[in-house]
Amino acid sequence: MSNFHDLTADGLKNKPMKDSLAVALDAINDRWSLHVVRALAFGASRYTEILRAVGAPRDILASRLKKLTESGIVQARSTENGGGAGYELTQKGKDLGQLILVLKRWGDTYRDEDVPSVEFVHDACGQVFVAEVRCEACGRPVKPGELSIHRPEETCM
Repeated sequence: MSNFHDLTADGLKNKPMKDSLAVALDAINDRWSLHVVRALAFGASRYTEILRAVGAPRDILASRLKKLTESGIVQARSTENGGGAGYELTQKGKDLGQLILVLKRWGDTYRDEDVPSVEFVHDACGQVFVAEVRCEACGRPVKPGELSIHRPEETCM
């Protein structure tokens, strides 16, 4: 079954089918959202700090912060929580860190030579961390081409 439904007037498929992957992609489907999450994860919290770290125009950054707040990825932080007013990642936003770590590994592999890498140190062991996608069931690393798509609801048709 295709991942598209709803046809346009000329018969072209134009909408991806809603599934959990589409939900995840929709949450971060613009140029700036992951940059905002990255900036917050790296310690920026005030609007001006995020603006400097991200480099987006002010109106775009304000729009992305609003979208990320509405989707529960970012929350406004008041002065009551310490550190002054600003923004912080919710648990949902912190969980995006897993995605960012995998994207970082891809970026390390395919970056231009003149682009510096960022290293993360795993606090538990003190070693440089390199993300690896593993199967939760067997523990083995997953390589390209080793996955197939199964949608349980399709088997009932």
